[in-house]
Parts: sequence; structure tokens; C-alpha cells
Amino acid sequence: MKYGVSTAAILAAALQLAGCDSANEGPKTIEEAKEEAGKLERPRPGQYKQTMTVTRFELPGAPPGMAQHLKTAMGQSQEQEFCLTEQMSEQGFKDMFQKIGKGGECTYDRFDVSGDKLDAQLHCQSEAEGKAQFVLAGTVAPEGSDINVSIDTNNPKSPMGAARIGMHMVTQRIGDCALAK
Repeated sequence: MKYGVSTAAILAAALQLAGCDSANEGPKTIEEAKEEAGKLERPRPGQYKQTMTVTRFELPGAPPGMAQHLKTAMGQSQEQEFCLTEQMSEQGFKDMFQKIGKGGECTYDRFDVSGDKLDAQLHCQSEAEGKAQFVLAGTVAPEGSDINVSIDTNNPKSPMGAARIGMHMVTQRIGDCALAK
């Protein structure tokens, strides 16, 4: 998917959307979303554990064997740990939107943060990639997040056509970063 939204970007957004009390309704350009994101409280530096579970994986146009194989492989939880340094935390997450929707391909239908609740929806459309909708909903805090992500795509130029993917991502601070040896 070329819209520039990766699991890492979604996790960074979920982790870093914390502690803001504002409701922003209505469509937003990527530039407006970047400005809103620049106002959000940054996460606390430290070592984090992230667990990602695929909750939905549908490829209606894929051959049955291929779809089942991919669904089985994707259906398992994946865990990883990462260190969020002081420098990374200080950068905030405004710049993570730099690659999303270059060329005006994407807009936010909503980007709302109220207390510890996140509700965002992004639509993208391009000649080459077709249409995509990304929805993020859950809770966020300076030391972690619990976010559900839904991704629906439809690309008439792709042999598989449409895809529907759901993920549940939990990220939590587990301590200070381990010192490099």
C-alpha cells in the first residue's frame, strides 16, 4: 500500500496521541492534521512492549488457498519491544504525517482527541492505488495505548480488488531503555 501508512506509523500515532482535550470535527487536510498532531502531548521516553493482533483479514478476490494461508499467518499475535529515546519523544509526532497523502491523496474525515480517547478516520484515493479508508479508535496515555485499527481498500487495478484488515494494538511502557553494551 503506497499511502504511506504503516503499522509502525499507526503505532507511533497511537502511542503519541495522549493527554489532549480537544474535539476537532469535520474534514481535515493532511496539513491540518499535522498541525493538530503537533499540539499533542508526547509519550514518555522508555522501553515499550507492543502487541499487535490481526482481528480481521479478508481478501475476497484472492484465490481461496492463498487467502486462508495469509489469514492464518496474519492471525497470530505479534510482539515486539522498542526503545523510545528522549530525542524521539522530543520530536513529537507531527512529522510522522509527512509521508501520508503526499500529493493531496488523503484527507481526514475526523481527527478527534478528547481526554484519553482517540477517534480518527482517513480517506485516501489515487489513480494507481485505488481507494482506502483507515479508522483508529481507542485510548491513549503518555505510557501506552490500546487502539483498534480498521483498514479497507479497494483497487480495481489489483487482481485481488478489495482488502479488509482489522488490528488491535496494545503498547505499554515497561521501564527505562536498556543501555547499549
